[in-house]
Formats: sequence, C-alpha cells, structure tokens
Amino acid sequence: MSHIIYGKNAVLEAFKSNLDIEKVFILQSVRGELEIAVRHFCKDKNIPLAKVPESKINELARDKTHQGIVAFTSPVKYIDYSEMFSKVPESETPLFVVLDSVTDVRNIGAIARSALYFGAHGLIISGSASGRINEETVKASSGAILSLPVARATSIFNLISDLQSGGIQVVATGLKSSQKPHETDFTVPTAIIMGSEDKGLHPKIYQVADHEILIPGSHRFDSLNVSVATGILLYEIQKQRVI
Repeated sequence: MSHIIYGKNAVLEAFKSNLDIEKVFILQSVRGELEIAVRHFCKDKNIPLAKVPESKINELARDKTHQGIVAFTSPVKYIDYSEMFSKVPESETPLFVVLDSVTDVRNIGAIARSALYFGAHGLIISGSASGRINEETVKASSGAILSLPVARATSIFNLISDLQSGGIQVVATGLKSSQKPHETDFTVPTAIIMGSEDKGLHPKIYQVADHEILIPGSHRFDSLNVSVATGILLYEIQKQRVI
C-alpha cells in the first residue's frame, strides 16, 4: 500500500528507483536545483505536484525532518494511457473512464469498482487537485482498482485530443444539455469524462467533447454523486453493447 517518503535525498532516490509515486508535495518557497529537478520529473511522469506552505508539509511529514519535500508512493502501478489504448482486445469495443479533478478518494474507489464490473478498459485520472489513491481508495473499490489499468494525464485537453485522434468519442456529463444517455450511441469506442464533486467539468471541455449529456432526474435536486452518475452511464453503455 502507499507510504510516505520525506527528505530531499529519499525522494530523489525514489525517483531514480522508478517507484510508483502518487503525489509530491514541495514547500512553496523552495527554489533552485531541487525545485527544477522535481518539477521536471513530475511533468515527465504525469505525477501531480503541489506547492504548499510549511504548515502543510509539517502535517504531512508528521513533523519529521522533511527538507521541504514529501512524496507518497502509490498502491497502483500507473501505465501510459497510450499503452492502455493499445491493450484493448481487438474483439472488444474500447471504453474508458476519465476523472478530471475528482477529489474524494472513496468516489474514485467506487468508480473503479463500477468500471471494472461493467468492463471498462481503464481509468484515467487528470487534474493536479485529484484525490490521492491510497488505502481508502482500494477499500472503497473492494480491490477492483488493483485489477483495473490506471493512467494519469497532465492535460485534460491533450488527453481529449489523443482520444479523438484514436477514434474514441469523448462524452462529457453536464447539467445544461438536453441530450440523454439513451440518445447517445455508446456502441462505438467511448471515453466518458466525469468532473469534480463541487465544480464539475471546465466549460471548455464541453466545447471540444463530441457529446454533452445529462442524466435526467426529478429536478428536485440538481445533481448526482459522481460515482453514482458514473455507474448509471456505465450501465447504459453495457445495455447498448450487449443487446
């Protein structure tokens, strides 16, 4: 499972050892070679990097000597999403779940469980504010996230472009669309994008997505929990594909 690494030499050694790093926190006042090396490494490996105040670093390191940097290892092994695309069996229609800035680790776990159950070929996590996959995530997924290919994307817009270039339609969920899930053709290669619990998706995502859809309700409440909404969409996709 995940564990914490703190201190300059320990974190840099973890980088060299190719450990699966979940997230890196660095003191916002750090400058020079360390900051440059960490920033470049995180960018190359799509690892979320957060620049935080000293109080946050102290809290994470539990007041141990941290030299301004803390990293968490990951309980999952991340792969490049291009590798994820290439591993879909030829006899199956690609299906991917993209989470953009979903922060609640239990939601991520519940979504991973639904994704595996309904036959998704991978989970792609985007956004530096995304929740950190940890023991809670694994527990909420009932272990499913350990069996599901997981990738990270630094830029949601580059990811959307790469999906579309690969012949995969991108479907974004929103509250302003009139298009319903059952009116959308999910029998073709598809990636569904789910947004953060509080802000949803960035408005520009709807401009580049192939479809924006709305899960209809009674209008007595304006939205669903993101893990519930994902499960509903995955069920609709499964229903269309097995008939």
